[in-house]
Amino acid sequence: MPNYKLDFDRFLDVVTRRRLPDRVPLVDGAVDPEIMDAFLGRPVANVRDFVEFWKTAGYDYIILYIRGQPIPDHSVQFKIGQRHVEPLAHGASTSTFDVAMGVKDEEGFETYPWVGPEDIYYDDVDAVRDELPDGMKLVVCQGPLFSGIWRMMGMETFSTACVENPELVRAISNKIGQMCVKIAEEALQREWVGAYWLGDDLAYTTSLIASPQFLRGHVFPYYKRIGELCQQHGKPFLWHSDGNTTQVFGDIIDCGVASVHPNEPSSVDIVELKRQYGDRLSFIGGIDVDMMARGTPEEIRNRVKYLIDHVAPGGGFAVSGGNSIAKYVPLENYKALRDATREFGKVYS
Repeated sequence: MPNYKLDFDRFLDVVTRRRLPDRVPLVDGAVDPEIMDAFLGRPVANVRDFVEFWKTAGYDYIILYIRGQPIPDHSVQFKIGQRHVEPLAHGASTSTFDVAMGVKDEEGFETYPWVGPEDIYYDDVDAVRDELPDGMKLVVCQGPLFSGIWRMMGMETFSTACVENPELVRAISNKIGQMCVKIAEEALQREWVGAYWLGDDLAYTTSLIASPQFLRGHVFPYYKRIGELCQQHGKPFLWHSDGNTTQVFGDIIDCGVASVHPNEPSSVDIVELKRQYGDRLSFIGGIDVDMMARGTPEEIRNRVKYLIDHVAPGGGFAVSGGNSIAKYVPLENYKALRDATREFGKVYS
């Protein structure tokens, strides 16, 4: 298996399309702790182990989810020296949906235990700095924003309130949106942070969850402010959303998004996306989560080769294991993804 030096510049070459990278890299937004343990053959018990996984697995970066947000996407988070389930708001229940879906009216909005800037936990982000190997930087992951709005209310209440109580929806979107901007602003000031990744599902498999008009009024203004912060600090803005979001690709480009993940084959044709938007966006992903979970190593190997053959030419593409490398993904399938990317990734002269 060919060896190559880990290099954050390779990651930047791909996501910003500034030049052709020396090879197609593997870029995942999340890897479950159980997969990390199995891959290393020992528990990931501290920040050094955490960094060691990303280095040994061959990534050009470390990615870390910022904890302490109003509605985090992940319940299990890495913490220095231990694993724990992160309380979602001031010691509230550890179940995302117990804490969320609590704002039904104005009284609920006023009494909800909102997270403030002082509650955001940056110690993990800061601890990584002294452990970063040469050539690597940290990618901070944050979110959700839109998903946080409806999860704060519950989908049924949210849908009704969009018509009957739009002022409440506006207040919630302002609260969550402003906090997301504040977190991005704080994280991007750290020189060892090399990129910002927003996780925020806007769509089902075939269409958006909310109308483009709603997103333009309640969500994209905050995306744009985050994009401006990324530009100010010279760091790329990466974005994750499941489903088919092509209806608002023009909007996310205007917001400053440089790269889109995960481009699930059940929702979009990544080859066609590259053809249409490859001069304005880079693309990460293209492998189905179900294939990662239930496919064979050979199927994964063939899919990686197909993607590198059809999407990588011209740059702006990285392989990724679907939505994330979940704990139910067989280790041999994850290794097949990694090994095939290394084997076929040397496509540029």
